[in-house]
Amino acid sequence: MAYNKAANAAFAWLGLVFWSFQLAPQGTSTEGVSVVMLYFWFAGNMFYGAYAVADKLYFGLIIQPQIFAFFTLLNILQVYWYAYKWSLTKTCSAGAILCIAYAGLHIGFWKAEERAIANHNDGAVTFLGVLPAIVIAAGFFPEFYVCVKEQSVEMSNFFIMLDIMGGVFSTISLAFDHTFDYVASITYLIVVLLDIVLVIMKVYFYIRGTQGRVHGSGIAVSSTSSCAGSQYSSKTSETSPRPFANNDNVELQQLEEGKQPVQ
Repeated sequence: MAYNKAANAAFAWLGLVFWSFQLAPQGTSTEGVSVVMLYFWFAGNMFYGAYAVADKLYFGLIIQPQIFAFFTLLNILQVYWYAYKWSLTKTCSAGAILCIAYAGLHIGFWKAEERAIANHNDGAVTFLGVLPAIVIAAGFFPEFYVCVKEQSVEMSNFFIMLDIMGGVFSTISLAFDHTFDYVASITYLIVVLLDIVLVIMKVYFYIRGTQGRVHGSGIAVSSTSSCAGSQYSSKTSETSPRPFANNDNVELQQLEEGKQPVQ
Protein backbone atom coordinates (compact mmCIF):
# COMPACT_ATOMS: atom_id res chain seq x y z
CA MET A 1 0.00 0.00 0.00
CA ALA A 2 1.31 3.46 -0.93
CA TYR A 3 2.55 5.82 1.78
CA ASN A 4 -0.15 8.24 2.92
CA LYS A 5 0.91 10.61 5.69
CA ALA A 6 -2.62 11.78 6.50
CA ALA A 7 -4.05 8.25 6.69
CA ASN A 8 -1.06 7.03 8.67
CA ALA A 9 -1.60 9.78 11.25
CA ALA A 10 -5.41 9.53 11.36
CA PHE A 11 -5.52 5.79 11.96
CA ALA A 12 -2.66 6.01 14.48
CA TRP A 13 -4.61 8.53 16.58
CA LEU A 14 -7.80 6.49 16.27
CA GLY A 15 -5.88 3.44 17.46
CA LEU A 16 -4.51 5.44 20.37
CA VAL A 17 -7.98 6.55 21.46
CA PHE A 18 -9.63 3.14 21.16
CA TRP A 19 -6.70 1.08 22.47
CA SER A 20 -5.84 3.25 25.47
CA PHE A 21 -8.67 5.26 26.95
CA GLN A 22 -11.03 2.31 27.38
CA LEU A 23 -8.85 1.46 30.39
CA ALA A 24 -9.52 4.80 32.11
CA PRO A 25 -10.67 3.97 35.68
CA GLN A 26 -14.38 4.43 36.36
CA GLY A 27 -16.29 4.05 39.60
CA THR A 28 -15.13 1.98 42.55
CA SER A 29 -15.67 -1.57 41.32
CA THR A 30 -12.82 -3.93 40.44
CA GLU A 31 -15.13 -6.74 39.34
CA GLY A 32 -13.95 -8.64 36.31
CA VAL A 33 -10.35 -7.44 36.64
CA SER A 34 -7.45 -9.86 36.83
CA VAL A 35 -4.47 -8.06 38.35
CA VAL A 36 -2.20 -10.70 36.78
CA MET A 37 -3.56 -9.75 33.35
CA LEU A 38 -2.97 -6.07 34.12
CA TYR A 39 0.66 -6.70 35.08
CA PHE A 40 1.25 -8.58 31.82
CA TRP A 41 -0.30 -5.70 29.87
CA PHE A 42 1.77 -3.16 31.80
CA ALA A 43 4.99 -5.02 31.01
CA GLY A 44 4.01 -5.76 27.42
CA ASN A 45 3.34 -2.11 26.65
CA MET A 46 6.65 -1.15 28.21
CA PHE A 47 8.39 -3.50 25.76
CA TYR A 48 6.31 -2.29 22.82
CA GLY A 49 6.85 1.36 23.73
CA ALA A 50 10.60 0.83 23.61
CA TYR A 51 10.32 -0.93 20.23
CA ALA A 52 8.11 1.84 18.81
CA VAL A 53 10.61 4.54 19.81
CA ALA A 54 13.63 2.66 18.45
CA ASP A 55 11.86 1.74 15.21
CA LYS A 56 10.71 5.36 14.75
CA LEU A 57 7.04 4.58 14.24
CA TYR A 58 4.56 7.44 13.86
CA PHE A 59 4.31 9.61 16.99
CA GLY A 60 0.75 8.48 17.75
CA LEU A 61 1.86 4.85 17.80
CA ILE A 62 4.82 5.74 20.02
CA ILE A 63 2.80 7.40 22.78
CA GLN A 64 -0.03 4.88 22.52
CA PRO A 65 1.67 2.15 24.60
CA GLN A 66 2.80 4.77 27.13
CA ILE A 67 -0.78 5.94 27.69
CA PHE A 68 -2.04 2.36 27.74
CA ALA A 69 0.58 1.47 30.36
CA PHE A 70 -0.35 4.55 32.42
CA PHE A 71 -4.03 3.59 32.57
CA THR A 72 -3.09 -0.03 33.24
CA LEU A 73 -1.04 1.16 36.21
CA LEU A 74 -4.02 3.16 37.50
CA ASN A 75 -6.17 0.02 37.27
CA ILE A 76 -3.56 -2.01 39.15
CA LEU A 77 -3.46 0.58 41.93
CA GLN A 78 -7.26 0.73 41.98
CA VAL A 79 -7.39 -3.03 42.58
CA TYR A 80 -4.96 -2.67 45.48
CA TRP A 81 -6.91 0.30 46.88
CA TYR A 82 -10.45 -1.11 46.65
CA ALA A 83 -9.91 -4.87 46.75
CA TYR A 84 -6.86 -5.27 48.97
CA LYS A 85 -7.80 -2.20 51.09
CA TRP A 86 -4.25 -0.87 50.95
CA SER A 87 -3.51 2.46 52.61
CA LEU A 88 -2.92 5.56 50.51
CA THR A 89 0.78 5.54 51.41
CA LYS A 90 1.24 1.90 50.47
CA THR A 91 -0.70 2.33 47.22
CA CYS A 92 1.27 5.43 46.19
CA SER A 93 4.55 3.74 47.08
CA ALA A 94 3.66 0.77 44.88
CA GLY A 95 2.81 3.17 42.06
CA ALA A 96 6.15 4.97 42.42
CA ILE A 97 8.10 1.69 42.39
CA LEU A 98 6.27 0.49 39.27
CA CYS A 99 6.89 3.82 37.51
CA ILE A 100 10.62 3.67 38.27
CA ALA A 101 10.82 0.06 37.09
CA TYR A 102 8.90 0.95 33.92
CA ALA A 103 11.16 3.91 33.10
CA GLY A 104 14.38 1.97 33.73
CA LEU A 105 13.38 -1.08 31.70
CA HIS A 106 11.87 1.07 28.93
CA ILE A 107 15.13 2.99 28.43
CA GLY A 108 17.17 -0.21 28.63
CA PHE A 109 15.15 -2.06 26.00
CA TRP A 110 14.96 1.08 23.84
CA LYS A 111 18.76 1.36 23.75
CA ALA A 112 19.12 -2.39 23.19
CA GLU A 113 16.73 -2.16 20.23
CA GLU A 114 18.62 0.81 18.76
CA ARG A 115 21.91 -1.04 19.07
CA ALA A 116 20.44 -4.12 17.39
CA ILE A 117 19.11 -1.97 14.52
CA ALA A 118 22.45 -0.16 14.12
CA ASN A 119 24.33 -3.47 14.04
CA HIS A 120 21.82 -4.96 11.58
CA ASN A 121 21.11 -7.74 14.04
CA ASP A 122 17.80 -8.80 12.53
CA GLY A 123 17.31 -11.67 14.95
CA ALA A 124 17.52 -9.40 18.00
CA VAL A 125 15.32 -6.76 16.36
CA THR A 126 12.65 -9.35 15.59
CA PHE A 127 12.85 -10.85 19.09
CA LEU A 128 12.51 -7.47 20.81
CA GLY A 129 9.61 -6.63 18.50
CA VAL A 130 7.74 -9.90 19.05
CA LEU A 131 8.36 -9.96 22.83
CA PRO A 132 5.59 -7.39 23.58
CA ALA A 133 3.05 -9.51 21.68
CA ILE A 134 4.06 -12.60 23.66
CA VAL A 135 3.79 -10.80 27.02
CA ILE A 136 0.47 -9.08 26.22
CA ALA A 137 -0.97 -12.34 24.87
CA ALA A 138 0.12 -14.16 28.03
CA GLY A 139 -1.96 -11.66 30.01
CA PHE A 140 -5.14 -12.99 28.41
CA PHE A 141 -4.68 -16.52 29.70
CA PRO A 142 -5.49 -15.82 33.38
CA GLU A 143 -8.73 -14.29 32.06
CA PHE A 144 -9.39 -17.33 29.83
CA TYR A 145 -8.87 -19.61 32.84
CA VAL A 146 -11.41 -17.67 34.91
CA CYS A 147 -13.90 -17.61 32.02
CA VAL A 148 -13.70 -21.38 31.55
CA LYS A 149 -13.89 -21.98 35.30
CA GLU A 150 -16.97 -19.79 35.76
CA GLN A 151 -18.47 -20.51 32.31
CA SER A 152 -18.90 -16.77 31.85
CA VAL A 153 -16.95 -13.86 30.31
CA GLU A 154 -17.06 -10.87 32.65
CA MET A 155 -15.44 -8.35 30.28
CA SER A 156 -18.08 -6.03 28.84
CA ASN A 157 -18.97 -6.06 25.16
CA PHE A 158 -18.05 -2.36 25.00
CA PHE A 159 -14.54 -2.96 26.32
CA ILE A 160 -13.89 -5.85 23.93
CA MET A 161 -15.23 -3.81 20.99
CA LEU A 162 -12.92 -0.87 21.77
CA ASP A 163 -9.95 -3.21 22.16
CA ILE A 164 -10.61 -4.83 18.76
CA MET A 165 -11.10 -1.48 17.03
CA GLY A 166 -7.90 -0.10 18.55
CA GLY A 167 -5.89 -3.03 17.25
CA VAL A 168 -7.46 -2.83 13.79
CA PHE A 169 -6.94 0.94 13.42
CA SER A 170 -3.33 0.71 14.59
CA THR A 171 -2.61 -2.04 12.07
CA ILE A 172 -4.18 0.02 9.27
CA SER A 173 -1.95 2.94 10.30
CA LEU A 174 1.12 0.75 9.78
CA ALA A 175 -0.17 -0.16 6.32
CA PHE A 176 -0.07 3.52 5.28
CA ASP A 177 3.54 3.99 6.45
CA HIS A 178 6.54 3.91 4.11
CA THR A 179 6.96 0.20 4.77
CA PHE A 180 4.58 -2.09 6.60
CA ASP A 181 6.14 -3.10 9.95
CA TYR A 182 5.13 -6.75 10.18
CA VAL A 183 6.80 -7.16 13.57
CA ALA A 184 4.89 -4.23 15.10
CA SER A 185 1.62 -5.48 13.61
CA ILE A 186 1.92 -8.76 15.51
CA THR A 187 1.24 -6.98 18.82
CA TYR A 188 -1.97 -5.44 17.50
CA LEU A 189 -3.23 -8.49 15.62
CA ILE A 190 -2.64 -10.91 18.51
CA VAL A 191 -4.81 -8.70 20.72
CA VAL A 192 -7.55 -8.61 18.07
CA LEU A 193 -7.39 -12.40 17.73
CA LEU A 194 -7.59 -13.04 21.47
CA ASP A 195 -10.44 -10.55 21.86
CA ILE A 196 -12.33 -12.45 19.17
CA VAL A 197 -11.75 -15.62 21.19
CA LEU A 198 -13.40 -13.87 24.16
CA VAL A 199 -16.36 -12.93 21.95
CA ILE A 200 -16.73 -16.53 20.78
CA MET A 201 -16.54 -17.76 24.38
CA LYS A 202 -19.19 -15.24 25.45
CA VAL A 203 -21.55 -16.31 22.65
CA TYR A 204 -21.00 -19.98 23.58
CA PHE A 205 -21.74 -19.32 27.25
CA TYR A 206 -24.87 -17.36 26.30
CA ILE A 207 -26.07 -20.37 24.27
CA ARG A 208 -25.37 -22.66 27.23
CA GLY A 209 -27.19 -20.27 29.56
CA THR A 210 -24.26 -19.77 31.93
CA GLN A 211 -23.13 -16.29 30.82
CA GLY A 212 -23.32 -13.81 33.70
CA ARG A 213 -25.06 -16.13 36.16
CA VAL A 214 -22.33 -16.15 38.82
CA HIS A 215 -21.97 -12.38 39.19
CA GLY A 216 -25.48 -11.60 38.01
CA SER A 217 -27.04 -13.64 40.81
CA GLY A 218 -25.21 -11.65 43.45
CA ILE A 219 -23.45 -14.74 44.77
CA ALA A 220 -20.11 -14.06 46.43
CA VAL A 221 -17.30 -15.19 44.18
CA SER A 222 -13.71 -16.11 44.77
CA SER A 223 -10.90 -13.66 44.15
CA THR A 224 -9.83 -15.30 40.89
CA SER A 225 -12.72 -13.80 39.00
CA SER A 226 -12.28 -10.23 40.19
CA CYS A 227 -8.64 -9.97 41.12
CA ALA A 228 -6.34 -12.92 40.55
CA GLY A 229 -4.19 -13.57 43.59
CA SER A 230 -6.35 -11.50 45.96
CA GLN A 231 -7.58 -12.93 49.24
CA TYR A 232 -11.11 -11.57 49.24
CA SER A 233 -14.59 -12.26 47.98
CA SER A 234 -16.93 -9.77 46.41
CA LYS A 235 -20.45 -9.28 45.14
CA THR A 236 -21.57 -7.41 42.07
CA SER A 237 -20.89 -3.74 42.67
CA GLU A 238 -23.80 -1.30 42.71
CA THR A 239 -21.54 1.62 41.88
CA SER A 240 -20.88 3.02 38.43
CA PRO A 241 -19.59 0.29 36.09
CA ARG A 242 -15.98 -0.20 35.13
CA PRO A 243 -15.05 -0.85 31.52
CA PHE A 244 -14.26 -4.48 32.34
CA ALA A 245 -17.55 -5.25 34.10
CA ASN A 246 -20.23 -7.12 32.19
CA ASN A 247 -23.31 -4.93 32.62
CA ASP A 248 -25.53 -7.50 30.90
CA ASN A 249 -25.58 -9.35 34.23
CA VAL A 250 -27.91 -6.77 35.77
CA GLU A 251 -30.58 -7.36 33.15
CA LEU A 252 -30.19 -11.13 33.53
CA GLN A 253 -30.74 -10.87 37.28
CA GLN A 254 -33.83 -8.67 36.82
CA LEU A 255 -35.33 -11.12 34.33
CA GLU A 256 -34.78 -14.02 36.75
CA GLU A 257 -36.58 -12.01 39.46
CA GLY A 258 -39.51 -11.35 37.13
CA LYS A 259 -38.75 -7.61 36.81
CA GLN A 260 -38.70 -5.52 33.67
CA PRO A 261 -35.07 -4.58 32.87
CA VAL A 262 -34.32 -0.88 33.19
CA GLN A 263 -33.40 0.60 29.82
